[in-house]
Amino acid sequence: MLVHRFRTEQRDPVGAEHFERRAQAWVATAMLAIASYVGVQAIRGLVGHSHPEASAAGVTLAALALVVLPYLGLLKRRVASRLGSAALRGDGKLTIASAALAATTLAARVVNSAFGWWWADPAAALLIAVALAFEATRIAVRHRFG
Repeated sequence: MLVHRFRTEQRDPVGAEHFERRAQAWVATAMLAIASYVGVQAIRGLVGHSHPEASAAGVTLAALALVVLPYLGLLKRRVASRLGSAALRGDGKLTIASAALAATTLAARVVNSAFGWWWADPAAALLIAVALAFEATRIAVRHRFG
C-alpha cells in the first residue's frame, strides 16, 4: 500500500493523499493484528508456563533482525518526517517493534538460561503487544478524526 501511495504521488499528488489515508488505516490494522497475535501468544505462554526454545537458526535470525531492523525503522521514520507521511512513520514504528521482539527473544534466552526465568519472554512480549495496540489505536484515532 505504501509503495503504491508513493508511486501515485509522482503523477497525482491529490490522489496520493487518498492513498496516504488508506495506508494509515492498513498500518493501524496491521499493528493491531500483530499486537493481538503477540498478546495472545504471550498470555498462552504465561498461563501454560511455556519455556522458550531456541534453535541455532532462530537465534541467528533474531540476531540479524536486531542488527537490521532498528536501522531500517529509523530510516523509515526519517523519510516519513521529510515526506509528512503518517503511514510510513507508523510502518517505521512497526519495524522498530519487530526489532524489540527480536531483542526480547534473545534476552529471554539469556535470562532463562542464567536465572530460569521462563516467564521473561512472554511478559516482555505482552508489554510490546500493549504498546503496539496503543500505537495502533492512536494512529486509527488520528486517521479518523485528524
